Amino acid sequence: MATYAGFLRGVNLGPNNKISMPALRAMAEDLGYTNVATYINSGNLIITSAKKAATLEREISEAIKDTFGRPIDVAVRTVAQLEKIVAENPFPDGNPSQVSVAFLMKAPDATAKDKVASVAKDYEPFTFAGQQVYVNYSQGMGNSKLAERFSAIIGVSSTIRNLRTVEKVLALCQKDG
Repeated sequence: MATYAGFLRGVNLGPNNKISMPALRAMAEDLGYTNVATYINSGNLIITSAKKAATLEREISEAIKDTFGRPIDVAVRTVAQLEKIVAENPFPDGNPSQVSVAFLMKAPDATAKDKVASVAKDYEPFTFAGQQVYVNYSQGMGNSKLAERFSAIIGVSSTIRNLRTVEKVLALCQKDG
């Protein structure tokens, strides 16, 4: 058995893709996962399961479509992966509310870095690290063309969390794990 964090893409953003966290927890428990928890209303799911991350991504995504009628991508990471993501933050002096981690649903192609570089402003430094991309939005995400269309630019479905949220989810995983 291992503890995992699932990051749902695009839920509860304005009027779109509304999923209540109690209903999400109930769905996860119905799938047989244990130690189920959520963190804030943006689709951060903590579970324990004996299954592999790729299987969990598929199962959770399919269950969300069946339960809530919405196709939602889910990125699942282990506690060890989250610890590495936090420890290897390339912007340690950045504000944890402005340093983001994009969890990619699959590895990007070789042109992804160039695509991001063509859109990112000088004050939006970024680093690719496996299936994650860190971006320091030091001037906020609100007016960023990169943040606005990240998945389309990179060519891979992704979901973005600020480092503060990743740290909180990791702490919940460690508590349950």
